Amino acid sequence: MKRVVLCGLLIVVALWAADARLSKADYYYQNRHKDYKGYTDQIYNLCKELLSEDADDAEALWRMARLYCLYGDDKTSKQDKLSHYETARGYAENAKVADAAIPETHFWYGVALGRIGQTKGILNSLSLAGPVKSAFQKALSLDPDFTPAMDGLAIWYLEVPGFAGGDISKSISYLQKAIAIDPNYSLLYVDLAKVYIKQKNYSAARAQLKRCLAVTNPKNPADFYLDDRPEAEKLLAEIEGK
Repeated sequence: MKRVVLCGLLIVVALWAADARLSKADYYYQNRHKDYKGYTDQIYNLCKELLSEDADDAEALWRMARLYCLYGDDKTSKQDKLSHYETARGYAENAKVADAAIPETHFWYGVALGRIGQTKGILNSLSLAGPVKSAFQKALSLDPDFTPAMDGLAIWYLEVPGFAGGDISKSISYLQKAIAIDPNYSLLYVDLAKVYIKQKNYSAARAQLKRCLAVTNPKNPADFYLDDRPEAEKLLAEIEGK
């Protein structure tokens, strides 16, 4: 009996240790603006350590997919971008196989696939549009309040041509719903502003960009400081006087 209890305790300790490393990886990702190279290296090392212990750790796999999407975004050459996005897709595919019930596995697969299509060009983007949309829809079906998937679908409906299923009204609907659920998700305001700019509704766009800049407790601090706030300021300058 004591042996059974001891084994159970060891399992609990192992799970706690894994959860602690995943939490650290998330902290480094969300705060990478403080030390970009150091923190992204830490994410890589933590996830690699977990995967060395269990190659089918879905939680570590999708975080590696997230990291490689980031690596690809940071590259300048088309070849380098595609190489990292393909790696991200591979990690996300493995994560889906390991545990298809985790929304993030499908979401980051969709993100990686979308990045590949965008990098290759419009024809490839259209050929991948269906699988990208399906990935975001699957993530949302697993968690109806999963706001990243709502944002992904909103951008899908914004960027895909009307003849292929694009619909600006659906884009607005997804973004408004996501903002209602998570008002500290600063990217949502920037993306909604882009929709309004496409409609030439500049006053509405300005309102959303100002809402972004007014966020004081961003859901993803690194995204806010590195991307969302600078982009909001840039877009406000571009539409000034319109």
